[in-house]
Amino acid sequence: MSQEPDVHEREAVELKFRPTSQDCTGALRARARVSAESRRHRLLGCLLLAAEAALAGAELGLDVDFPVILYALGCVVGPLMFLTPWLTGRQMWGYVKRQGEFRVRVDEDGLTVAMDHSSGTVTWAAQPRYVETGELFVLLSDDRNATGITVLAKRGAAGPADVDRLRAMFDRHLTRV
Repeated sequence: MSQEPDVHEREAVELKFRPTSQDCTGALRARARVSAESRRHRLLGCLLLAAEAALAGAELGLDVDFPVILYALGCVVGPLMFLTPWLTGRQMWGYVKRQGEFRVRVDEDGLTVAMDHSSGTVTWAAQPRYVETGELFVLLSDDRNATGITVLAKRGAAGPADVDRLRAMFDRHLTRV
């Protein structure tokens, strides 16, 4: 039996915030937890680091010289695979900061986002999943790589009660991942 939200829960929740570079990085880290592409990146990074360790061990134990490019691949590319959310977040921040203040209205139909230079609407069906971090709600599309993403900073809410109302609304309409 579906339980109807009470009148207070049906009211829209509004947020106002200016995104930070940490918001971008945090959102991409949250997205990485559910993205197939990110899982492949982490696996490749682990494999490269393991290969580097094996090469270093072989170099120490044997009288064999390995090409420098193999060391470079393991030492540089492996760790970069783990830095991808941070590096991509920095790039994303370059675009997001030009959008100015975000004004978001969340209601039973979805979200309306207005920025200094654009606006848009996101329905629950467009991004049916979400991840919650300590500072953010990150709404995600349901494709394998979570290509569609909407980031809401909790600090933009009027208070803790609005954050709780947002969480309740998301739990009614979205799947927490």
